[in-house]
Amino acid sequence: MVISIDTSLLMGLYQSRLVGTGAALSTQARASTSSKSAPTAPWSTGGTAPDPAQTVKAALQGRKFIDEGGAQLDLPGASTDYRKMFALYSGLSTLMGLAERMQGKGVTSIERSQIQRAFARGMAEVGDYVSKAKFENLRLVQGEAVDRAKTTAPVPRNKTEYITPPLVSGSSADAVPAFSGDVKFNIKIKRGGVNHDIAIDLAGMGAQTRSLANVVNFVNDQLAAAGVDTRFATHRTPGQPKTIESGGKTITLKTTNPDQWSLKVKVSVGETVSFDAPATAGAAYLVQTAGDPDPDGKITTNDGVLRQQLVKFQTDTATVPAPVQQEGEQYWVDGRAFSKTFGPEVKTVRSTQVGPDGSVYMLADVTGKIDGETLKGTQDVALLKFDAAGKLVYSRTLGASEEATGLALAVSADGKVAIAGAVKGGLNGATDGPLNSGTTGVYADQSDSFVTLFNADGEEIWTARRGARKQDEATHVAFAADGSIIVAGRAQSTMPGSTAVGDWDSYIQAFQPELETTPEDRKGKVKTLFTETFGSTGADRPAGMVVDGTSVVTASVEEGRAVLRRFDISGGTPVLTATRDLGDLQGGEIAGLALDGGQVVIAGYTANAGLAAGTVTRAHAGGTDAFAARLSADLSAGAGDRIAFYGGAGDDRATSLAVSGGQVWIAGAAGTDLPGHPDKVGDADGFLTRLDVATGAVDWSRRFTAKDGHATPTSIAIDPNGASVLDRIGLPKGTLELKDSQTIVAQTGIRPGEEFRIRSGSGRWSAVTIDEKDTIDTLAQKIRRATGFQAKVNVTTSNGLRVLSVTPSNDRSVIEFSAGKADKDALAQLGIPEGVVRATDFRDGKTVAADGKPMIYGLSLDTDLNLDNATEISHALADVAKAQGVIRQIYRDLVRGATPEDPLAKAQITGTAPKYLTDQIANYQAALARLGG
Repeated sequence: MVISIDTSLLMGLYQSRLVGTGAALSTQARASTSSKSAPTAPWSTGGTAPDPAQTVKAALQGRKFIDEGGAQLDLPGASTDYRKMFALYSGLSTLMGLAERMQGKGVTSIERSQIQRAFARGMAEVGDYVSKAKFENLRLVQGEAVDRAKTTAPVPRNKTEYITPPLVSGSSADAVPAFSGDVKFNIKIKRGGVNHDIAIDLAGMGAQTRSLANVVNFVNDQLAAAGVDTRFATHRTPGQPKTIESGGKTITLKTTNPDQWSLKVKVSVGETVSFDAPATAGAAYLVQTAGDPDPDGKITTNDGVLRQQLVKFQTDTATVPAPVQQEGEQYWVDGRAFSKTFGPEVKTVRSTQVGPDGSVYMLADVTGKIDGETLKGTQDVALLKFDAAGKLVYSRTLGASEEATGLALAVSADGKVAIAGAVKGGLNGATDGPLNSGTTGVYADQSDSFVTLFNADGEEIWTARRGARKQDEATHVAFAADGSIIVAGRAQSTMPGSTAVGDWDSYIQAFQPELETTPEDRKGKVKTLFTETFGSTGADRPAGMVVDGTSVVTASVEEGRAVLRRFDISGGTPVLTATRDLGDLQGGEIAGLALDGGQVVIAGYTANAGLAAGTVTRAHAGGTDAFAARLSADLSAGAGDRIAFYGGAGDDRATSLAVSGGQVWIAGAAGTDLPGHPDKVGDADGFLTRLDVATGAVDWSRRFTAKDGHATPTSIAIDPNGASVLDRIGLPKGTLELKDSQTIVAQTGIRPGEEFRIRSGSGRWSAVTIDEKDTIDTLAQKIRRATGFQAKVNVTTSNGLRVLSVTPSNDRSVIEFSAGKADKDALAQLGIPEGVVRATDFRDGKTVAADGKPMIYGLSLDTDLNLDNATEISHALADVAKAQGVIRQIYRDLVRGATPEDPLAKAQITGTAPKYLTDQIANYQAALARLGG
C-alpha cells in the first residue's frame, strides 16, 4: 500500500496564509486611508432623509416631488448621479407617504380627493423626470429592464388530446365501476372526407375484467380495424399527500392518496372525432350559488364564501340507467350526473343555454383571472362554453376597462351567440351610439347597455353600445328570423329614439349589421333598427322577452303587477297590438318567459292565488309559491289558458324557467315542505321540477342542498337528449372541440384598436395596433417591422400556451416598450412589461450592458398607479417600494464602481512552493512510505 500527499494541498495552504497576511495588511492600509468614495445615502443610518410627514404635507400644498437642490451630499465633488438618485428617492418616498396616508383612519372624502390628486401629480412628475434626466454612469427607465420580454396572454396551442375526469383510483388494472353493465357508445371519425363509424359494446369483452387498461386495448383494436389513427390511452394522476385540518392549520400526513386514472383520447392529425350513444335520456343543466352568504347571522355583515356550481341532472331512466354516486361526492342527489364548482373569480351566473351541438353556454360576471386571462377592470363579463361532460371548451371576456355585468344570453340554431348587459367605463371596438358612462358631470360613472354577437367559433362579430343620459341596461336578448338581434332592457331616462314614460322604463331595441360580415371582414358596422320605450310611471323591471315571427312579446313587473305586451315589428317600427295584466304579484317576481308553439309560458313566484292567467290546474299552497302559466301567444284570454302553482306552506321562489319539447321546467329556492319533498335537506334548499301546466301534475322533481346547507339555483337549460352512458365514462356527446380561435382578441380582454408603442434605441416611437384578425404570429411580425428588424421575435409553446418572446437582435440593440393611450393600452393584457429589453454580459464578476455603455436600470414602476381603492393602494405601495429598492441597488453599484480595488485581496499566487515547504513534503512522504511497509 502506497500513501502519498498531494503537493497542491500544501501549496494551497501556503497561499491561504499569504493571502490572509495580505488581507490584514490591506485592512490596515484602508484604515490609514479612510477617505470616502461615495456620499452617504439618505436611507443610511447616518443619512439626512427628509421627514416623510413634512414632504407629504408639502406635496398636498402643491410643492414639487423632486428637488435636486434639496438633495444633501456629504462628499464634495461626488458624481451628480448621486444627487439625481437621492432626489428621485425622496420623490418616491413622498408617493409612499401619500399612499400610506390613504390607509390611515379618519381620512375624509375631501382629504382622499386631495391625496389622490397629489399622487397623480407626483406620478406624472416622476415619469417626466425619469424620461428627461441625464446620468453619467447609468441609464434609467421607469419600467422594467430585462434581457427578454415575454407575453403571458393565454393564447392556447390547439390540443390533440382529450382527458376525462378520473374514473378509478389505485391501478389501471382495477375494475372500473363506470364500465359495468350495458355500456354501448359510438365513435365517429371523419378522415379525408370519409366517415368511419365504430360501434363500441363492452359486452364484446366477454369475461375479461373491465379495467381501464383492458377497455383501452379493446377499443383500440376496433379503431385499428377501422383503419383510423386516433387511439385511446390511460392517463395517470399521481396520488397527492393526504392532509387534515387541525387548529386552523393544514397538516400534511405521511400517507398518500392513491393514483387516479382517466381515459385519454389521442386524436390523430387530420381526423375529427365525435361521440354519441344509441340510448339517450333528458338532461337538465342547472347553475346554482352554493354556500351561506351570512354565516354569522349578523345583518351588518355578508361574510360567506359563495361558489357558483354547474350541475347536470339525468331526468329520466327509461332507456339509460340512473347515475350513481361517486366515491367522496358531496351533496349528491338522485339523478345528478356531475357537479362542477367554480373558483371565487366566478361571481354570478344569470343565464345558461344549450347550443345546437349539445354544448352548454354560461354567461358569468367574473372578478378575477378567468382561464388564465387577467381582467382590465374590477369586473367583466365572461362567456363560458362547456361540452356535455362539463369540460371548459373556451372562455371569452368582454374586455371592459372598468366594470361590466352580463344579464342575457341567446344561442341561434346555427351556433351564433348573443350576450347583453351593462357596462361602465371604456369598451373599445364597440359601435357606439349616445352614451353616458365614462363622461364627466352629474351622470358620470353610470351604466350603458351593450350587446355582443359571436360566431360559432366564439369570435366576436360586433359589439353595440347604447345609452340614455342616466343608467340603462340590456336584460334580455333574442335572435329574430331575419338575423337581427332584439334586445329588451330598462333605462332610467329617455333612450335615444324613444320617449320616457316614468322612473325606470322598459325598452326594446333591434340591431342589424349594415353590411354582411364575412370571415375576411368580421367587424361589420351595426345600425339600430328601432327603439321603443314602454311601461308605467313607476320603476319598472323587464323580466322576459321572446320573438314570435314578426312580433315581440315582453313580460315586465310594473308597480308590482305582472304585465305582458305584444309588439308587431314587421313595419320596422314596433306597434303595440296587445297588453295583458296578470295581476298583483304581491311581492313576487317573474322568473322568465318562453315560447312554445302557439303559446307563451311565463313563470315566477307570487303570494297571489288569483292571478288572471286562466284555469288553475294546481292550487296555491301558501306563502309565496312558484307558478307557471300557459297563455295564447297573441295574449288574448281564452279557454286554453292554464296556470299551475308549485310550493308548500312556506315561501318558495322560482328563479328560472326553461321550456323544451313542450315540457316546462322551473328551478328555484325551497321554503319548508314541497310536493313529494316534505323535509329539508339543508338550511336553504334548491329545487328543480318538470311541471305539466295543462294538468298540474309534477312529472319530475328534485330537492337538494350544497355547501353550508345552502343552494340557490339561478338558471337552467334543458337538452332532451343530453344524457347517456357517455356521462358515466366522462366523454362528451358530439364533436371533440380541440381547436380554439388563435386570435388575440378572442383569447384576451384586448379590444380591436388597442395598441402599444415600441422603438429601437432612441429612434421614433411606433404604435402597434391590435386588430380582430391578429394572432401571436402576426403580432410577432408587426413587432419586427416596428423596430426596423432590430428585435428578434420568436413564438414558442410553454405549458400549452403560445408565447411570444422579444430579445435584441444584437448587442447594440435596445428595444423599448411603452403603454398605449390610457384608454387603449394593450401592453398590460399581453403581459409585456413597460421598459427596455437589452443584452447584458457578465464581466469581472458583475453584470454589465453588452453594448459597452452604462448599465440600464428599470424602476419597475407602473405608469397607471393610483389610489382609487384598497387594492390599488396596496399595488401602489408595493410598486413604489420596489422602485426604491432599485435606487438602493443603483447606489450600491455606483459605490462599488467608485471604490478602489484591493490588489492583495485579488492576488493570485502562482509558481513553485518555497524550498522549506518542499523539504517538509519530502520528509512527510518518506515517513508515509515507511508506515506503508
